Amino acid sequence: MNRRTLAWSVVGLTLLALALRLPRLAWQPLWWDEGYSVYFATEPPGRMVWLTARDIHPPLYYALLHLWTELLGRTDPVTLRAFSAVWGVAALPLIVWVARRLFPTRPRVWLAAGLLLAISPMHIFYSQEVRMYAMAMTLTLAATGLFLSFLERPSWGRSALYAGAALLALYTLYYSALLLGAH
Repeated sequence: MNRRTLAWSVVGLTLLALALRLPRLAWQPLWWDEGYSVYFATEPPGRMVWLTARDIHPPLYYALLHLWTELLGRTDPVTLRAFSAVWGVAALPLIVWVARRLFPTRPRVWLAAGLLLAISPMHIFYSQEVRMYAMAMTLTLAATGLFLSFLERPSWGRSALYAGAALLALYTLYYSALLLGAH
């Protein structure tokens, strides 16, 4: 498979992921946990950090959701859930990249990984929630790809990129440490 065909295939899968994640963002009212996300994200940044220090989740998702709502000037369910949908769609090219690192001579495996993530009902569901799960998956995929890249050709730059992605993942969801521990 040539590079151009592969690139267009990834674009197509990414558009499929977007098409499956954007509908039904308003299909139900916000539920309890989503309400906490909105509460934390709509507080001033200093108070948000204070609140998350007493919560079980770190502050990065809430801080970025705060910026998202400030930028768009809205806090309706569709706007809030679209933030997670964007993160969920961003995971698609990353999973293809990780599959490419793991199986360098098997382009069908790369595309199969992308297709399976694009149509995964669980990933679609969590990409439509005002929670940090889609963002955490995207950041841990980035960290995994960077880790594999570092293993192939170690360098200070690659280790710094990996450390940065890992740190962002940890500031998004503490459970990311389980995957990072496996690295």
